[in-house]
Amino acid sequence: MKTNRVVVIGGSAAGPKAASRARRLDENADITIIQKSPDLSMASCGYPYYIGGFFDDRSQLLCSPAGVVRDTNFFWKAKRIVTKVNSEVTSINRADKKVSFRNLLTGEAGELEYDKLIIATGATPRKPLLPGIDLDGVTTLQSMQDADFLRKVRD
Repeated sequence: MKTNRVVVIGGSAAGPKAASRARRLDENADITIIQKSPDLSMASCGYPYYIGGFFDDRSQLLCSPAGVVRDTNFFWKAKRIVTKVNSEVTSINRADKKVSFRNLLTGEAGELEYDKLIIATGATPRKPLLPGIDLDGVTTLQSMQDADFLRKVRD
């Protein structure tokens, strides 16, 4: 029997949810998440509380309800899902069902074949065209890096 190969592009919230659902539907599938940032499965609804100082431990934004950090080891040990963080998809070859990617830290390139491809990259925030929108300190709040920046400048 052929093993189903699932590639998920995006590891913020929807990507890990989709990968976990794919695991529940097929316990033998080879599932890989490719995530551009170093963090996985962030609880973005908690960003304002972290920025505001209601809690100081950044890793709480990455924890499961049981308090386990959802990182590369968590996804492998708990769900047998491979994660490639700090990795950017450089191309998708739909005809050959292949995804090419590059590790942003090492420059190492790779390719994954897939039977099913899920694109869960989220959106790009839009800043309104207002005077001063390009000033230092004016930012969006979409990523862990944005939350880290705002936490740092609030003091």
